Amino acid sequence: MKRFLLGFAIVFCTVSAVCGQVSQRDREAVEGRAAELAPLLPAEPVMLIPSIADREKWDAFAEVYGFSHITSSAERYLEKPLEELPEELYKEYYSTGIRTNYENAWSGWRNRCMSLARAELVENKGRFLPALEDLLRKICAHPSWSLPAHDYGGAIYDGKAFAADIIATELAGNMGLILRAMKPVLSPDVAQLVEENIRRRVLEPLRAEVEGAGNPMMSWVVITNNWNTVCFCGATAAALSVCSSAEERAWYLAAAEHFVSTYFFSGFTDDGYCSEGIGYWNYGFGHFAILAEIAWSASKAVNLYTCPKARAVAEFALKMEVTPGHYAAFADCPMSADPSDSLLALLSRRLGLGLTEIEEKYGYPNCKAGTQILAASYFFPALEEGGTLKPLVSAESGEAKNFIDEPVSRFPDAGIVICRPPKGDDSQIAAVFKGGNNAENHNHNDLGTFCILRGGVWLVCDPGGETYTKRTFSERRYEGELLNSFGHPVPRINGHLQKTGGEAVAEAVDFSSSDSGTSYTLDLTSAYADSGAEKVLRRYDYSPAGAGGTARVEVTDTVKFTSEAPRQADFPLITFEDWRPLGENSIVVTPHSEDGEPAGPGITVTVTAADENNRPVPGKFVESIVGENDPLTTSHPKRIAWQTELTEGETLTVSTVIE
Repeated sequence: MKRFLLGFAIVFCTVSAVCGQVSQRDREAVEGRAAELAPLLPAEPVMLIPSIADREKWDAFAEVYGFSHITSSAERYLEKPLEELPEELYKEYYSTGIRTNYENAWSGWRNRCMSLARAELVENKGRFLPALEDLLRKICAHPSWSLPAHDYGGAIYDGKAFAADIIATELAGNMGLILRAMKPVLSPDVAQLVEENIRRRVLEPLRAEVEGAGNPMMSWVVITNNWNTVCFCGATAAALSVCSSAEERAWYLAAAEHFVSTYFFSGFTDDGYCSEGIGYWNYGFGHFAILAEIAWSASKAVNLYTCPKARAVAEFALKMEVTPGHYAAFADCPMSADPSDSLLALLSRRLGLGLTEIEEKYGYPNCKAGTQILAASYFFPALEEGGTLKPLVSAESGEAKNFIDEPVSRFPDAGIVICRPPKGDDSQIAAVFKGGNNAENHNHNDLGTFCILRGGVWLVCDPGGETYTKRTFSERRYEGELLNSFGHPVPRINGHLQKTGGEAVAEAVDFSSSDSGTSYTLDLTSAYADSGAEKVLRRYDYSPAGAGGTARVEVTDTVKFTSEAPRQADFPLITFEDWRPLGENSIVVTPHSEDGEPAGPGITVTVTAADENNRPVPGKFVESIVGENDPLTTSHPKRIAWQTELTEGETLTVSTVIE
């Protein structure tokens, strides 16, 4: 499996989470739990990564990850000038909406810090220490550790507010680990400066929020998406590393345990489905696992793996595999996303998932440890336990669940159905059908969307999200055609796209599955309010390949119009691949090829329509480009829509057969 790097996954999804405040019940729960934990914690701040004086462990780390690789990477930073971060670069976002220029530069500072510290920890000769200390001073002098997109109006940068985002908290966590491990060699003034800044920029705003500050930039405390775990992970690592009293460390640990178990997991359906997609599963649930490791290492009492949905959410990544190495991309997830191998290996050990091959190939010592927090979570716990992590939750069975061998997987609470061909038969069609609602985390207006996979190519797809700009997470979000329903294979009725919000829900009407096939019907009516449609139903029928035959998908749309409404509709396919007409009602979609020859097996799509009296209704295919005239949209799939108009009757039934 490819590793998916979430360099872009650093956003506050304001459109998908209800901002709330910490309740009195929350505060009481944290205080009570902190009192229980304080006697269990050591008297000194926790050493989440070994002290620089512990040469045996750092030598073991260097042996695995390559001493020369670690030091040579840092040497390049010794020779490379530090990029400036002027105020105008930070505030470019507020005038243009562009995020990437500052974010890339600030990422360079953080990467340099991690690299220099890691090199000094493994070499221990003082060669990288001056550059590291100089950089730590500059980081502490920089007005904001947060990103401009998360700093409302530049209040943090201008010193008018104190708040921490996912970048600030993660930086604080890594710097806390560096401070604790390198305190014997760091200049006392630098150590004091780093601790003061961690407290002022991250720990104090977090405590104030829990105690009732109501800062909108700190609403991640009670949010239900990836921000919750990412922020608590970094803040907890920082607190455990720098807080001198056990009581203070216990408070931050108790806060993380309470708010993650209470709020983060409520963002998943009971069947474990992650509406943010595989990419954000890596990011959000990956930081949950990191936090779980840190909490367990520090206390041997806080075991987050026992959260009720933890196993189901872990298995989400396994269950979403359509054919080997291929996963449907919904929400802002890119089409290339797949689960982190190192994360799966860690989860398998701690939750007893039985992924023996993945554990052996990607677990210790082959796990990722590119930052101090990752080393504290993936590498050193296994090293401490002799190379094999112990399960922290009893296994349900000794064997892994082979979801990919199952012809059908379903997330009933989320409305997701996956239909697979026989394992290994990549020449046959696989399909994914989606229900859900239009207020999911990182939501797209995509009720009833579907994806068709054949020969390892998504011939009909959900094309993923747009490049993040200021518009993406504002009231203008659904101007983007990749995010509204125009860029998804769902009906457009009388020119109306789907509605946004939690009232637009795909209601499951029925579901059945047997050896002969799978049938799934959704009521999409609520997504088309004010469109002139009284009823909108979409039915999927997946027929597996018989002897010598091919698999087949039929999508049947039934639209009953109100008596006074126009009666126009189109039913699109979304693809990045090539297509050509076979006639008025049929097309062929084939994998894109530069030389004009098909790069693999394609699909034939045939559309027919009729009114309620079974009279044929004509239509035609029309191509448009999604986001063609939108400078903020960088991905431009083809929208091949079968357009029609009902001239007699009130009910239109359209059958789209894919084989």
